[in-house]
Amino acid sequence: MELKQLKSVHLIGVGGINMSAVAKLLLAAGVKVSGSDVRANEQTKILFERGAQINISERAENIPADCELAIITSAAPATNKERIEAGRRALPELTNFAFLGQWFADAKTIVVAGTHGKSTTTALLGLMLERAGLDPTVVVGSKVAAFPDGNFRPGESDLFVVEGDEYSRHFLEFHPYGLILNNLELDHTDVFANLEAVLQAFHELVNQVKTGGVIVANAADKNVARLLETEADLLRARNIQIIRFGGGVGAWQVANKQTDHLHEMSLVKDAATYRFNLSVPGNFNAMNAAAAVLMAQALGVSYPDMGATLESFKGIWRRFEFLGEQKGALIYSDYGHHPTAVAATLRAARESFPDRRVVLCFEPHHRNRTRALFADFVPSFDSADVLVLSEIYDVAGRDAEADQKISSQDLLPAIAEHDRQRGAGRAVEYASSPDSAVRRTLELAQPNDVVIFMGAGDIDEAIRKKF
Repeated sequence: MELKQLKSVHLIGVGGINMSAVAKLLLAAGVKVSGSDVRANEQTKILFERGAQINISERAENIPADCELAIITSAAPATNKERIEAGRRALPELTNFAFLGQWFADAKTIVVAGTHGKSTTTALLGLMLERAGLDPTVVVGSKVAAFPDGNFRPGESDLFVVEGDEYSRHFLEFHPYGLILNNLELDHTDVFANLEAVLQAFHELVNQVKTGGVIVANAADKNVARLLETEADLLRARNIQIIRFGGGVGAWQVANKQTDHLHEMSLVKDAATYRFNLSVPGNFNAMNAAAAVLMAQALGVSYPDMGATLESFKGIWRRFEFLGEQKGALIYSDYGHHPTAVAATLRAARESFPDRRVVLCFEPHHRNRTRALFADFVPSFDSADVLVLSEIYDVAGRDAEADQKISSQDLLPAIAEHDRQRGAGRAVEYASSPDSAVRRTLELAQPNDVVIFMGAGDIDEAIRKKF
């Protein structure tokens, strides 16, 4: 099947952030696009306005008679009616990542991987390459204000930058020239039984980097460092350049300090020092920026282009995104749903606003993740002065029977005991839905507070109704 000769493609789950980027890519290539999803959203509206045939339903007849390929989201089970119809018609079926891997098989692909920071790093690298005139194609799992298409930037060069999703080992669809490894932790516990299973997937990805390619790696992360140590001889034999940052011998050291409303990030190695101003807070964003800078430098981007990109970058959709004010409180939305991301974002808020209360409204994402990482979630909220926990967001088809009994309410006594042991006193409450969680959080908020609505589920939609 020659993908670039296709004339009609149907996407199942077209409203997803990566699926909709694939749909935009196909539309830009002149392909007839149809798609379906169980819920309408901003992306389905955009695609409809651009001429795609969009159905908000799951029906066999949604697939046009002239369809030549079905592209499916991982969220669509084998029992999906449209998948069954595609099988009955013997239509080829690809996941969105398998499609991208084949469409860009001949491109100079840069994969951004790791448990946290992928979207921000992908956006920064894409923007640096764009500013340098290298005209990349970029697919990112968020929305970038500077990209007219948000989650997709069409380019004419052979450079392709993509956020590599480890879920279901999707990133193994790529054989990249360049690979960024930000960090490695256990996540997606419905797919990976333990950390060793996660590491195995990353080992495979590292071994798919093309001979003569480049890996930019956060060596301060013990799991990344372990991965590189294990693969060092094979990578050396294949002439793959390894650029380390964050810690260890021969690595670029990263320093980050706040100066007024800017954050100064320095990269230091031997006699070389680079200094940049960042407009986004937190050490985690300094590490994201360092990864993007070092990969951009390897691809030929100049220091001024990197610096101008970092200073003008205000962040991306749902990554500590400022929404506005409510009764004198600053309101932010964030996508964080892993304990490490929760803690890092709260620390960044504390660093940026040391004299304000930090109020967190958190919607856990996926019962399986909440159960598997329960002990890690409890201390992740320590930097919040007030905490409201919404009920867990259910991810269809990804929870086992053992997961059904877990609730956000179960976290409350564990957090209360943890607070008692550390001598902390604060309000911690439960809400049964995102709407009630938003309502209660805004009731608890005071003028000058920093209020963060966090989670990968419906909490963002609930707070945006207030603006």
